[in-house]
Amino acid sequence: MIALAGAAVACSSARAEPLASPAITSARPPTPSSAPAKSPPPDLREPVTAATPDEPDTTPPESAPRETAPPESASPETAPAETAPPDTSAPDSTVPPTTEPAAPASTSLTPTTVAPAAAPLVLTHLAAVALYLGLGNDAASVTVWRDHVKVFGQADGRTTSGQPMTSDSPLVLASVSKLITALTVARLAERGKIDVNAPVPWDQLFIAHDPEWNDVTVRELLDHTAGMPKAQASWLNQPGSCAVPLGDALASPPRGTRGKWTYSNGNYCALGLLVESVTGTSRDRAADEYVFDPIGISGPHLTTTGLLPGDGPYVQGVARLERLGGAGTWMASTDDVAEMLDSVTPEDLQTMRFPGIITDQYGWGHTGTVDGARSCAWVMEGGRTVIVATVAGQRPSTGGKLCDIVVPALATDLGIWADKPARQPD
Repeated sequence: MIALAGAAVACSSARAEPLASPAITSARPPTPSSAPAKSPPPDLREPVTAATPDEPDTTPPESAPRETAPPESASPETAPAETAPPDTSAPDSTVPPTTEPAAPASTSLTPTTVAPAAAPLVLTHLAAVALYLGLGNDAASVTVWRDHVKVFGQADGRTTSGQPMTSDSPLVLASVSKLITALTVARLAERGKIDVNAPVPWDQLFIAHDPEWNDVTVRELLDHTAGMPKAQASWLNQPGSCAVPLGDALASPPRGTRGKWTYSNGNYCALGLLVESVTGTSRDRAADEYVFDPIGISGPHLTTTGLLPGDGPYVQGVARLERLGGAGTWMASTDDVAEMLDSVTPEDLQTMRFPGIITDQYGWGHTGTVDGARSCAWVMEGGRTVIVATVAGQRPSTGGKLCDIVVPALATDLGIWADKPARQPD
């Protein structure tokens, strides 16, 4: 991942140079990949790490490690050899060989040509990775959409009601929730209900604030360039709306980092409150109306409703996530998130753009990390392919590392492997 350079701005009114925005494409219309096959990828195994202390999801998505072959675990007690991520260094062929069918018997005087059926997409490496993710975690789920249809779905674990998990079982999304919030804002902007270049109407949100926040725009919140403090301890483990820690953050002027990408849950907390103010309804109902209902999705819900019978597990308790608001309180299945991203249009991407969404050599998306949950949602091949993976548990250690496993595995199967992901901004 590429680190953003530049010194902090001296005062709240100053601006850093804007980040260069890479080209980002949507899933509609599909753009088939023409990238030539790359050389076989390195061993993607990574050491299994023990459960880490609770860390709020305020740190930026993980960058890809520079080493192409991380060392294997040294202790069989903490990392059995059989649970190492599958090696994708020797990819199988993308599709099985096709043989010409025997000519059918015919009494016609005109010869008949029978075209062979299209070979199914075979995702051998991704299937092995999906199995690996289920080991040592409470649940795991992986979904792939390609050319506007689901082509892969695999899950492991049990729901809260004791039924086997499927790829349509909701799990905690952590910061992948930001994609839902951003897409809701995009749809409202397209209908003229939000002007992303206008100042945030803090008074309409009933948020007391320092006057220096008056000219901060919706675009700055989307891009994490508003000068919002990270306030890492503010967004977890306490009850109440995210408006409480947001008010604390706005009591002082924007930080000197304004104009420079500085990842903070406060930005998307504020966007969630803006959605509620503009629509006159709750964030989940607004998302249903503008994002999920148009494509027939009904499963996603907020963690504030508690775990429902068909949900996947979250042993830490979803109540601890309440203060994340629009930054991290969604539960959804990998099926539903993949279908949502498949519906993103070029117009949506006028709002959902870099650096608010993360990019790498494969495409764009977001990662998520909270104690007990990891998530990765990525759009690849110029919008043709979408992969979403979610884990209930502590392995791998971050959502960024989850992307480092599943994205190259899928790329290997598709014949587009291009090294480990190098996400930006950092």
